Amino acid sequence: MAEDKLPEEFDVIVLGTGFPESVVAASLSRVGLKVLHLDRNDYYSGQWATFTFDNLLKWIELNQGENHGSGSDKSGTHDNEPPSLESGTFSVPVPSHSDTISNVMVRSYFSEKKTEQDFVLSGSKEDTTLEIAASSTEAQKSDETKEVKPDPSGENNSSKVTTGVEESSNEAEDFRDRPANDSNERLDTSDINSTTCSSQLGESNGTPHSEEESSDKDLKDENHDEELPAVTDSRDGQDVSFVSPLRQGREKKPAICPDMTYDDLKPYWRRFNIDVSPKLLFSRGPLVEALISANISHYAEFKTVTRILTYMNGQVEEVPCSRADVFSSSAISVVEKRMLMKFLTFCLDFKQQQEQYEAYENKPFGEFLQSRRLTPNLQHFIIHAIAMVKPETATVIGLKATQNFLQSLGRYGNTPFIWPLYGAGELPQAFCRMCAVFGGLYCLRRSASEITINKENGKCTGVISDNQLLKCKWLIMEHSYVPDSYKKECHQLVSRGVFITCSSLKISEEECVSVLSVPPSSEGEEPVRVIQLGSASMACPNGLYVVHLVSKGVTSAKDDLEATANKLFHFPSEGNVDSDKPTVLWSLYFNQLISDSSCVGDLPGNVHVLLLPGMSLGFGEALQQAKEVFEKICPDEEFLQPVPNPEDIILDDFLQDPNHNAAQTDLGDQQNDDSTSSGEGRAVYEQAEGGDSGDGLDSQSVEEGNGTGTGATPSEQQEPLADE
Repeated sequence: MAEDKLPEEFDVIVLGTGFPESVVAASLSRVGLKVLHLDRNDYYSGQWATFTFDNLLKWIELNQGENHGSGSDKSGTHDNEPPSLESGTFSVPVPSHSDTISNVMVRSYFSEKKTEQDFVLSGSKEDTTLEIAASSTEAQKSDETKEVKPDPSGENNSSKVTTGVEESSNEAEDFRDRPANDSNERLDTSDINSTTCSSQLGESNGTPHSEEESSDKDLKDENHDEELPAVTDSRDGQDVSFVSPLRQGREKKPAICPDMTYDDLKPYWRRFNIDVSPKLLFSRGPLVEALISANISHYAEFKTVTRILTYMNGQVEEVPCSRADVFSSSAISVVEKRMLMKFLTFCLDFKQQQEQYEAYENKPFGEFLQSRRLTPNLQHFIIHAIAMVKPETATVIGLKATQNFLQSLGRYGNTPFIWPLYGAGELPQAFCRMCAVFGGLYCLRRSASEITINKENGKCTGVISDNQLLKCKWLIMEHSYVPDSYKKECHQLVSRGVFITCSSLKISEEECVSVLSVPPSSEGEEPVRVIQLGSASMACPNGLYVVHLVSKGVTSAKDDLEATANKLFHFPSEGNVDSDKPTVLWSLYFNQLISDSSCVGDLPGNVHVLLLPGMSLGFGEALQQAKEVFEKICPDEEFLQPVPNPEDIILDDFLQDPNHNAAQTDLGDQQNDDSTSSGEGRAVYEQAEGGDSGDGLDSQSVEEGNGTGTGATPSEQQEPLADE
């Protein structure tokens, strides 16, 4: 297995491809460090991943009950001889699986029988056989090889990627509709240098998705307009009408409706993109600024969150955010509108008016709002929908949360949030792509079985992976990779629920990405945050919705979230078919560990453990931790330095001046003209004189989505609430 061996020395080895690990890897690779990025899974993003429905079922199986932790070790083939450790070093075993998921409960509410009228068209048995054969052939080809590392040049090497998923018999008929965003495949299916997604943060130059949809549309029109000739059956001389398998597959797909069966959903499995840990981006938050300043905003696409909702008086109500929304809202009176605007204006610069809140600084936020003589309605809106805190939260924290909300208004839409199309799992992959461009080496299905430590100074000297000793100066890992000997007992959990429904929580003319807050119904309970996604967010097929429920874990996820789920949804088992609530077709509950520094013991000084997703609404906390780790390793370097534009890159094998403004990338020991296949050689990226150095913030914009996932581009110059 000598050909599978990795280089033996790296500056940094990273275990896990979650969001903070990927950000650190990208920033270190950008300044010229040699980075090896390993992941025990066969997909990117780890605990931050986004799954198609079939892959989600596999993830559930691995984390459910008796199967939890019983999966095979995927860290290598182990055909090599165990390495001998250097004198004065010892090794500590690394867990072969993640133990961060618990209390997984799944239930399907699909109908057991399907009526004939619920099908769009029924295909023949022969057509079905043809499609099954095509699907089996495609699945067999895709499973022949496994992915070792992402292609630094970004060229399509999909033949080298396996999803590890047994394809359904309807996949062949659905391949035209499938988005090219499978978590296992996305990194290798777009050209890093030349392909720009129709980014809502960067310039729009076309996307792989739009090109695919365009070509498919042309094919559809061509099939529709062209009159196909009759085919003669040589056995009996009769004319047999020929129907394109692609068209036949489209016509045969079952209709989406409340009475659909579980088998009816199978043709749509790969149209889902379901997050394990859904999170939003603040429009003026640190992650948006980092994506723009690093010049990688075109690695992902975004859609504005179109409305903020809250649960009040037994109903789902829309929360007014902007000045225009406040004065057009019928949920609050004229007097309340003026009071609300006055208070929100105060919150924008509350630090300059300390005398107004100083007496309540460490008192509950609810008491401070009462002192401002705000009505119960306004207090509800501010606490639960704008600040998104609890009434007992300290006033200074509540004011800061309100300020963060208001500062992001008006940049890309009427709400302060944007959502990554195809799921939050796209963002770790964007940073993995950046790392690969600058020489980072990636290996999926491969982890570290042990870490090696020097007895004298207590520092980590490397890891053992696939019985190969890999040396490093720094080791960075996700919490699930921490050796048991360094772990402390951690009881903090987040409760998560995922629901597939056939209607929206609040009906509107246009499909909306919605954020909903549900306050606790009794003392001691935790508030629940809800994110509803429709087909325009690429989370599910048209006609269905994916709804995420998130709350702080107290007992099990089902116990923590069931009361809120019953408020919002209709479950078919309840028997009330006339309910105006969204009908649940499928549900998932699970708990996820929340990690912090208290969960880890005294690690070697050159080992850093990064956060799991946790309860936070956005990515700010994880991004800040990634920045802190980077600054410890490279204290004199800029965090997430801009990636040069492709037209500004000069390849020069003879440039050796270390002081030149360039990023040196070591991709291996041997030169190879085809960097896509080997990932080896040395390239020097130089910002061309007079080129764009990453400024141009005003030219960056978010494309505000409409019902089809695309739309007009709002001006970057829109002002926040107080300046309107």
